[in-house]
Amino acid sequence: MVETRREDFCVDEIIKKMKSPKSGALSIYLGTVREFPEGVGLEFEESSRAAQILGEIRERAIDRFEVEDVAIIHRVGFLGISENIVLVAVSAAHRESAFSACKSIIDDIKDLHKSWGREVWKQKST
Repeated sequence: MVETRREDFCVDEIIKKMKSPKSGALSIYLGTVREFPEGVGLEFEESSRAAQILGEIRERAIDRFEVEDVAIIHRVGFLGISENIVLVAVSAAHRESAFSACKSIIDDIKDLHKSWGREVWKQKST
């Protein structure tokens, strides 16, 4: 599952969908907007290219690691401090595969953010 959306997501719902009798491990990463000087949030434009790249990241992880399934949900639009940005969930028979795949996916998404996301700054009052 790969999804980009404006609205927030429910972590518990995704976990329920990812559980399987074949999986003994579920690795979850939740990325949120952190505070930064003079910043008010982050913005990610809706982009079919970004959604395509997220799909490629998912497929690469499934091919490279011994995992059952991968879910990536990424929000678009303006996101304020402490809001959810991205959820990565990886199910696998064993924890090492789940952890390794999850880290690889997060690293790839971080690289995508360099060209896709932008920091939003406070307007200076005049």
